Amino acid sequence: MASSSSSMIPFERYDEEFKSLTEQVTSKLRSLDHTNTAMLQRGGGFQQQQIGGGGGGAESDLRMASALLQQADDLLKQMGLEARTVEDASSKRDLLGKVRVCKARLANLRDDYEVAKSVVEREGLGLPIS
Repeated sequence: MASSSSSMIPFERYDEEFKSLTEQVTSKLRSLDHTNTAMLQRGGGFQQQQIGGGGGGAESDLRMASALLQQADDLLKQMGLEARTVEDASSKRDLLGKVRVCKARLANLRDDYEVAKSVVEREGLGLPIS
């Protein structure tokens, strides 16, 4: 039983790091919403106005978010390996369940990233955002 407990410690550290990475991705994606476009009410309608210099900040945030997503993906692979090496069946089942939750969270973040990337690309081309 001691080996099961000691093998869960690295997994818990991975889990904490995964949460930190996903929070950082979320923060980067939110910064795209808040710092790169502003909704200004003019004459009863809304108009988008670019803030800052030419979207460079948005592209930088997208690159950082992409790198963080890759780190989270790599970490998730390691978490899966750690979970599968646990001998105690109950602990293994619990850890694999955590891995599945993390995979779903990462998939949702990837979807959010793709939407944000599309918006930034459309803004860069001067196209309307739908």
